Amino acid sequence: MGKIVILDEKTANQIAAGEVIERPASVVKEMAENAIDAGADQITIEIRNGGISYIRVSDNGHGMEADDVELAFERHATSKIRRIEDLEGLSSMGFRGEALASIASVSKLEVITKTEEAHTGTSLLMEGGRVVSVKQTGCPKGTTFIVRDLFYNTPARYKFLKKDSTEAGYVADIIERLALAHPHISFKFIQNNQPRLHTPGNNDLLSVIYSIYGKDIARAVLPVNYKSGGYSVSGFIGRPEIARGNRTWQSVFLNGRYIKNRAISASVEEACKTILMQKKFPFYVLILTAPPESFDVNVHPQKLEVRFSEENQVCSVVYHGVKSALTGASLIRDFEKPGTTGTHRQEKEENSSTSVKESIAIAKEPAKDSAGEERPAGIMQEYNVDVRSFPYKAAFNDKENHNENVKGDNAGLTGIGFRGQSYTGQSITETGLTDARLKGESLKDTQINFDDTVAGSDTGVTSRDTSLTQLKAAQIVGQAFDTYILMQYGETLFIIDQHAAHERIRYENLKKRLSTSENYSQGMLEPLIVKLSAREFDFAMEKQSTFSKLGFEMEAFGHNTIIVRSVPDLYDGGFGVPDFLDILDRWMKTNTEGAVISDEILYLMSCKGALKANKALSKEEISGLVESLCEMENPWTCVHGRPVIIKMSQKDLEKKFKRIV
Repeated sequence: MGKIVILDEKTANQIAAGEVIERPASVVKEMAENAIDAGADQITIEIRNGGISYIRVSDNGHGMEADDVELAFERHATSKIRRIEDLEGLSSMGFRGEALASIASVSKLEVITKTEEAHTGTSLLMEGGRVVSVKQTGCPKGTTFIVRDLFYNTPARYKFLKKDSTEAGYVADIIERLALAHPHISFKFIQNNQPRLHTPGNNDLLSVIYSIYGKDIARAVLPVNYKSGGYSVSGFIGRPEIARGNRTWQSVFLNGRYIKNRAISASVEEACKTILMQKKFPFYVLILTAPPESFDVNVHPQKLEVRFSEENQVCSVVYHGVKSALTGASLIRDFEKPGTTGTHRQEKEENSSTSVKESIAIAKEPAKDSAGEERPAGIMQEYNVDVRSFPYKAAFNDKENHNENVKGDNAGLTGIGFRGQSYTGQSITETGLTDARLKGESLKDTQINFDDTVAGSDTGVTSRDTSLTQLKAAQIVGQAFDTYILMQYGETLFIIDQHAAHERIRYENLKKRLSTSENYSQGMLEPLIVKLSAREFDFAMEKQSTFSKLGFEMEAFGHNTIIVRSVPDLYDGGFGVPDFLDILDRWMKTNTEGAVISDEILYLMSCKGALKANKALSKEEISGLVESLCEMENPWTCVHGRPVIIKMSQKDLEKKFKRIV
């Protein structure tokens, strides 16, 4: 008898689930993306125990026809494509038809759905991929999925799940990415009966950033907008002061889909070079738009990785978009202001309940579903509606009426509109609630006011030209500690680190010199004779022409020895053999094939000999330094990413002295 067999459908679905459904966050991602494809503009996600025991995803999208509900859970059942050619112009989030079948095969699943045209909705119960019941039910337009006991029948997968808080973190991350990708959709995330996130859905990306990351982050981002060659990038790049020690706060979206791409990340970091300190990574939310035929998202089971047909062009657009945003704005940092020292996690907790100004009414008594689990019972909780002003509040707040109207286990199964309840058409009519979705009470018209400088889509960005004009016109006050230059313009005090400023000037001048044929060397009274190893000697001779462009005139001087007759004119004196060896060593360590010279060498040369701290300067020297600084492409940071200039307003200074509060 042969050894090869055809797997039964249940086994095949569970194997497929292992590829598509790794954890509760995978379920949330697939369900929420289905809601997006269904045209929803309000999506609510609720989880308990990290999503392991309970996940509910409700939307107010198109819903499913009664005839399609069971069919949707067959493998490779999809409404997105009909033939292979459809993939070329595909714009939906999903299309392969594997997700629902995979989820149903490893959970106890319930779905309630209704189209706008249908008089009643359809309720479907499944366990382990097997249909338990199908019946009609009353519900508003949209779809609600409830997934219970994930991986209850696949213990091998279940045992690899992490603790509840960790799994909940993965879910939160997915929801935040989806909210950033679709600012026109209002997302609500509830964890263990507590609201964690609520975005307004007003099509303002900055409002979503504020809802997720908080006011201080929203105030410290710069708008990105760049187009070239059929590709475009928009979104926001963070100012240097909110850079982090990891890449957690980085999001790239391609045609509405969150993606990971190393080349794009490298392009952003290249654009931020010398603006950020080493080992710091920028905050960014970038929205890429590209023709569907120019990329392939089907190279990863979860469609996270993308292959571009013109990757260099995409990276160029990203680089120039980010670079333009950073160089076009003033990056002068404000002196630390009171009340901005809260942690990101604390701020997120505050945002979930207060940042989006919403009225939430919660009924006094929690409802229970058929499994005996508590749920927040207030129907008004979903809609920012103050129940005290609602004419039919008694029908929802009175325990007796509440229990009379709720039908079985339909609580919470009525789409984005009815969190925690499901009412028959008759009950809805009796209470006078004829519009089940209460569209007029959504957050879409909410305008988030960050503070006096940030409101709506206005990030309060000061332009580069404005800051430089002020700096040039500022009055020299003097020096502090013979290290920091003090300048006053109106009610603003500028503080300049003289070493960092001079270092930046030297760096950019060195870069310019590499593209010219002029001689920038100065002869030495006593040439330097440098003894090298064979490898060092060969490298120095190979790079002799580049050394010459920088201002070093040198030649071979016997066995593995060179003589340096001139050095760059930017050195005031004191340049010796150890300094030359430092440059040579660093160049050899950081040399890459095809590069003229490594940036690290320019950093080193810029730093050596630059104005030091504790050096008194005359007003003429200060004026010349500031004038040169204002001509630089990036006058805001030194080559190591440290700030060159910070500013403080008279108002902030007076607050420090408690002259004003």
